[in-house]
Amino acid sequence: MSKNRKKRKEGIFNYLMGGKLFTSDIFTKNALLMGLIVLYSFLYVSNRYQHEQEIVKIYKLTKRKNEIRNNLLTIKSEFAYQCRLSEIEKLLTEKGSDFQTLSSPPYIIDKSN
Repeated sequence: MSKNRKKRKEGIFNYLMGGKLFTSDIFTKNALLMGLIVLYSFLYVSNRYQHEQEIVKIYKLTKRKNEIRNNLLTIKSEFAYQCRLSEIEKLLTEKGSDFQTLSSPPYIIDKSN
């Protein structure tokens, strides 16, 4: 490495760390721009954090919706099973009822005679 480059790097390091950056014309001319960049950076980070929180909330709600849907399907299938005619007959015979299904079709009563 040449002496000029080494001296230049040391000069930049001393310039930045020595506090000369804040007193120079570069900083005073561009202070508003630097302030806007910092403001936009804060807004970007806060917006990103809010967005991530919304994504987590959406994920939790989707998971809860799927759990409720699965529970609903389970309840529907149990209800459909219990509403079968054979299950109703079995429950009635277990309770001691003398309920029987008709083996022949019902008769039509004619009132005209």
